[in-house]
Amino acid sequence: MLDLISFLTQIPVKKNVRIEDVKAKSYLFPFVGLLIGVMVAVAAFVSFGFLGSTPEIAALLTLLALYLVTGLLHLDGLADFFDGVMAPGSRAEKKKAMKDDKIGIAGLFAAIFVLLLTLFAIKSVGADLTAAGFNFNFVSFYGFASVFVIAEVSAKLSMNMCLMLGKGFEGTEGLGTLFIRSSSPQKYLAALVSAVLIALLFTASFRFCIVFTGIVVAFVVSYVATRKFGAVSGDVVGASNELARCATLLIWAVLFL
Repeated sequence: MLDLISFLTQIPVKKNVRIEDVKAKSYLFPFVGLLIGVMVAVAAFVSFGFLGSTPEIAALLTLLALYLVTGLLHLDGLADFFDGVMAPGSRAEKKKAMKDDKIGIAGLFAAIFVLLLTLFAIKSVGADLTAAGFNFNFVSFYGFASVFVIAEVSAKLSMNMCLMLGKGFEGTEGLGTLFIRSSSPQKYLAALVSAVLIALLFTASFRFCIVFTGIVVAFVVSYVATRKFGAVSGDVVGASNELARCATLLIWAVLFL
């Protein structure tokens, strides 16, 4: 778990991360999502508790906390993915655009758009939770934890799904290829069961089904990747993580509040 936490977050729990251990235990990604979700929920709980009258600022602080914990690795993957998708030309030219170190206008637009959607979803969710009899107690915190834990677990389940869907479509190099080759149906099933159990822990209603949003996003992203690039790469997996979190938060904001 220390290797996984160090790889997927900015939490300095281990200096030297063994990629072999991370890829072998990728089925534990949902548990890292649980940790990230709780930490972000704490930030949201405090921000909206003290700044409930200005939910825009509280949401911005929550979003900042999210990326302070997770880093920008997957957001960079999102930008690279859309640079490749929107690039003209053959598959080879699209893959070249995706691997380019410079972020293009398509990637920049996609990153900003997803960040804004996430920000507005957080604002909507936080404002609703603070309006519903907010107090600095466990009951109120549980409401925040339900949203952010399930959103983050959904994002990590999306990564696991992408790794499985990438079987037979992996490239020849890169971390993404290593993770895809290390994945298996048994590991994915373990990740799926873990994600469902975590979701059930944070909501007793049918809302736990929202964690499956990550699976739907992974199917869409993987389909686009195989059509445009002929392969699923680390950037594709990272993009799936960001899009799944955003989609899950939007569903919370639109349907469940």
